[in-house]
Amino acid sequence: MKRFVIVLLTTLLLSALIPASNGIEQGRQNAFQRLADRSHPSGKSQTQQTSKSDPAAIAKLIADIDAAIRANKQRTLSVIIINTDVSGATLEKEKAQTGFSFGEIYVAHSLALSTGKKFDAIVALKKRGQTWSQIAQAHNVTLKGSKELIEEMKKK
Repeated sequence: MKRFVIVLLTTLLLSALIPASNGIEQGRQNAFQRLADRSHPSGKSQTQQTSKSDPAAIAKLIADIDAAIRANKQRTLSVIIINTDVSGATLEKEKAQTGFSFGEIYVAHSLALSTGKKFDAIVALKKRGQTWSQIAQAHNVTLKGSKELIEEMKKK
């Protein structure tokens, strides 16, 4: 009888965890899709873009995130955490280690996620003098600033 109860409880627990973990993974995929937009091999992006990895657009994205951090750091970090799946402590540590702003940390994570490279590899490219735009173009990635993301960060 004891064995039956253990098997039954284990089965119930696993049946609850599997759909939950699938939902979490699906949520991550949706978040990653919002972060950056991969380009097709043809060079055309999946969504309509006016220019590929426009340096001015990337600079504006970074500035908007940094302004949102100054206005409401906790809320903005929460939005970044949700969209990058990186803990707040890790983001703070990376900011201190790299000397980047939170906007730049966000862009580096976006590039890492969309290229499949590690965050440190993207940081190394930036520290070697490449611009964010050059890094994105070299990996055939189009960064897009999400108006919804920025609006969410600006909320107080």
